[in-house]
Amino acid sequence: MTDLSLNALFQRSLEDFMRAVQTQFMESNRTADQWDEFESQFRDAAEQHWPEISARLTPYERHTDLRDQITKELFQLVDQNSIYQDAMAAQRQKQALVDELEKVEYDIWCLRLTQLRLKIRVYLMEVESDDFLTEEDRLLHERFRARRRAQRNPIYWRGANVVIMEPTDDVVKLGYVRDDDIPVMTRHAGALHATFERLKYDAYGLLNYFHKREFFAALAESARSTLEQNPQAGEKDLIRAALQSVQTLLEKWEQRHRETGV
Repeated sequence: MTDLSLNALFQRSLEDFMRAVQTQFMESNRTADQWDEFESQFRDAAEQHWPEISARLTPYERHTDLRDQITKELFQLVDQNSIYQDAMAAQRQKQALVDELEKVEYDIWCLRLTQLRLKIRVYLMEVESDDFLTEEDRLLHERFRARRRAQRNPIYWRGANVVIMEPTDDVVKLGYVRDDDIPVMTRHAGALHATFERLKYDAYGLLNYFHKREFFAALAESARSTLEQNPQAGEKDLIRAALQSVQTLLEKWEQRHRETGV
């Protein structure tokens, strides 16, 4: 390889290197403001050190090997630049704080998971003693039934592609169910409505977009499965099934997060 070809290879390697470093600088407004000053300084330094760098190259090697070696030399050179050192030090401090914040958020998520698991155990005990549904839950059910809107829209609860409603053959009412919905039709729609609302409130901060769909789908499928096995299932049966499905799901999440740490 001639000196002219080697110099052209250096220029291409330098441009690629500068684009990579610029990406680092543009991650923050503070470091982005320093880019022009750094670029000017570093290009001058690279040109000045090129004779020294080229003397350590073997012109007969493959282009890829030469470019890797040139890039390595440029990395060593950039580490000596004070602007780059200050900029990257700030980025490292920021990233360290972000990492700590993510750890705290993960710990909080785990605490919320444990909290909800304990609540579910309490709720299951309350179901057996008929203490789970409060008087306010009953009034909510009656207020819904008394609404004029309920005469045409039978949906008690909708969310995360789950729909709770009383059984109906009315085509107009069934039109409120979307194609991607998981409908749960039961004469105990009011009890399930109250259960879903309670769990939605209790799980606040625990559910992201993906968790939410899995969470409420598990509730809906447990109720549907119970009704398929026993069409005359009572509200206690449906609530128990829903709570047990959540209990199983939370155990699955806990195991999954324990194994992955994510």
